[in-house]
Amino acid sequence: MNRKPRILVIGGLAAGPSAASKAKRINKNADVILIERTKYISYGICEIPYYLTGEYKDKNNLVVYSPDRLQKEKNVTVRTETEVESIDRKNKSLLIKDHKNGIHRKEEYDKLIITTGSIPRSLPFMERSMGNVFTIKELSRAYELHDYIKQHKPSNAVIIGGGYIGMEMAEALKHLNIDVTLIHRRSYPLSKIDENSGKLLLSVLQENGVHFVPDSNVKSFGTDTNDNVKTVVTDNGVFDTALVIVAIGVTPNVAVARDAGIETGHLGGIKTDEKQHTNDDDIFAAGDCCEVRNLITRRPSYIPLATVASKMAWTAGENAAGGSAVFKGAIRNIALRVFNYEVSRVGLTISEAEEAGFKIVAETIEAPSRIIGMPEAARVTVTYVADKNSGRLIGATLIGKDGAVHRGNVLAAMIQMGATVKDVSNLDMMYAPPFSPLWDPVLVAANQTLKKL
Repeated sequence: MNRKPRILVIGGLAAGPSAASKAKRINKNADVILIERTKYISYGICEIPYYLTGEYKDKNNLVVYSPDRLQKEKNVTVRTETEVESIDRKNKSLLIKDHKNGIHRKEEYDKLIITTGSIPRSLPFMERSMGNVFTIKELSRAYELHDYIKQHKPSNAVIIGGGYIGMEMAEALKHLNIDVTLIHRRSYPLSKIDENSGKLLLSVLQENGVHFVPDSNVKSFGTDTNDNVKTVVTDNGVFDTALVIVAIGVTPNVAVARDAGIETGHLGGIKTDEKQHTNDDDIFAAGDCCEVRNLITRRPSYIPLATVASKMAWTAGENAAGGSAVFKGAIRNIALRVFNYEVSRVGLTISEAEEAGFKIVAETIEAPSRIIGMPEAARVTVTYVADKNSGRLIGATLIGKDGAVHRGNVLAAMIQMGATVKDVSNLDMMYAPPFSPLWDPVLVAANQTLKKL
């Protein structure tokens, strides 16, 4: 009797369950097993700041799929609190430690999908555990942070890192009446943002009482006898604190893969082809542990987003089960709320485009989100980045109190399709006073950019 094919998936979150579910859907006869080192397999990281504020009231809603639900609805076997210590490519097996009972065992596979995700960057002096220092990555730590704030009621906090998570956490903590100091190594919030957008975001933070410390590097922590951080020492001053949030980005979690000889790229992520194959024909990879082809630059990029991870995972899962799916690549498409402002960033920023070798034209405009006089109308600031040689739109940043994010989605679609600024200027945008003016900000920005092109 023929043995069922075994497809093992290492890791949860966005990519792992997506890959496992897809593999089982394609080959219902396969034994699909998902292995996760924690007790949670699928949860929302992006929701964590809003859980802390109470906007997202039920912490159980943070869990997208429990192990039981994935097994019941998708017919995928789930093994939690189980860590993969090594991959034996020659014998097609994994060495696994079962943390529930402390034993080691081997698991054989026919096809393997690596979805080990990313790990938060840390500072050199974070080697030991500190009771009031948190990163926003794992669900268990989010619960611990929530409980810490509720129990200790810190009056002030230092956030290290002014990226997306840093700014969302600044809003969350201010919502809880905590005095916030945000330390960033660049002059403006966000990484490589254009100066106009950076100044606007800085003013939003300052208007809402966030103390922004620019161009600063954290040198050390001052701790008490219980290893709680009391001061954050930077090259621009020392800041008292009762709570520290470290949000300085993530790196691909590739240690197990790299030790097995799986090839990684210059950005540190696993290299795959458009079928999500690694350099081993029987091993696929997907998600934040991987590099991805940027559809604008045609070069490898690191884009650790759940949307991208899921698409890569669907491809890996289908192909591990015998299919022939293709993932062409992605662009960066990110939105966030900073207090009462929407921020949308798609494609390349000015500095990213220049680093990629584009000769660019950039234009920034302000325009109303709706007909002036409508109560919800607000100004939207739009920055376009275009390739001077081809006229192609390759990036956009939109910031405003109304309508910035959904307009960003329109531009993301245009950029992904390779549209020119002229193509954007020819779009038939809606005109209705409650929603948009006659000349939508998307069109105003396109027409102004065309004058430079």
